[in-house]
Amino acid sequence: MPKRRNEQVFAGLLAGVLLWGGYCAYRAHTNLVTLRVRNMDVRWVISKLEWQTWERIVVNKNVHGSVTLNVRNVPLEEVLNIIGLQTSARWTALYPIYSTRRSARTFEKVVQGDLSPAGTGWLNLQKTPLWQLGGMTGFANLLRAENKLVSAQIQDKDLDFAVLALSRFSRAQVVAEDGTKGTINLKLEQVPFRMAVARVAKQVRRKWDEFYTIQPLQSVAVVRQEAPGGEDKATQAQPAPSIPAEFVCEPATKSPEQALEAFLATMSPEERQKTQEQIATLAQINSLPPAERQQRMQEMVSQAKQASQQDTMQRIQNRLKNGTVEQRVARDRRQLEKDRRGEKP
Repeated sequence: MPKRRNEQVFAGLLAGVLLWGGYCAYRAHTNLVTLRVRNMDVRWVISKLEWQTWERIVVNKNVHGSVTLNVRNVPLEEVLNIIGLQTSARWTALYPIYSTRRSARTFEKVVQGDLSPAGTGWLNLQKTPLWQLGGMTGFANLLRAENKLVSAQIQDKDLDFAVLALSRFSRAQVVAEDGTKGTINLKLEQVPFRMAVARVAKQVRRKWDEFYTIQPLQSVAVVRQEAPGGEDKATQAQPAPSIPAEFVCEPATKSPEQALEAFLATMSPEERQKTQEQIATLAQINSLPPAERQQRMQEMVSQAKQASQQDTMQRIQNRLKNGTVEQRVARDRRQLEKDRRGEKP
């Protein structure tokens, strides 16, 4: 009898462990975060997020600050938004396409700010598409903030074209190791973003990875190289990667026509139609007499300003809602110090 009772107790404990493990796995799969902290170091908070979601989050060495959170079952990316607001940083999901484990480790060191992209095989980390540089005004609202489902029609294009097409997902950056070549043929219909990256990597016979990174919004950080004679001189300094300043500082090399083709390649039929309507509208405006064309352009600029002001107000409200008084004071002091030195905000 006692033996049977022990077996029942053991079975009950085992069932409880399995249920708890299943619950944790479910939460990790859905990337939900429950956390309540006040004025804790950002790296300590990130370690808690990694534990809850099983995601890897690489924090650049130049990101500092304290974080206050009171969230329950909130998606990870929303929590990263809050952390970015409180630490003057920005998160991105990175998808490196690499050849060896060594190159993958090098990439992570570049993202951390320990190495420069130059000379390490990861100069592609500094490239950004034309539309994210503001070179395709009017289409920014078609950039997707979510890195979720992808539809794509890519036929006989090079790797750079495929990477450029996927960059329409504004919080994702696919980075191919320097020198990676190949021809891409993709026909995808509402597949997860990571599956699209996996298909691209397979076609160029490379491996791929996925992790989040938190980078400073603006940074004067440098990656120092040892000068001849063993001295560490400032003249040997090189810019460290940062988002969006140094992290994406070079435009992609595709022509505007190729960039537009790549921009359309991952759109749904509805999105493609909307974009083509915008292109037709711009062409119509350009054909108007100078005075009328100027008036229409001013109207478009006014609409863009209103949208920008709404976005700014939303960011201010988020800071008031998700930050502490101490954090707001510290942020204002940093901004005043920058103004005093004559730096750009």
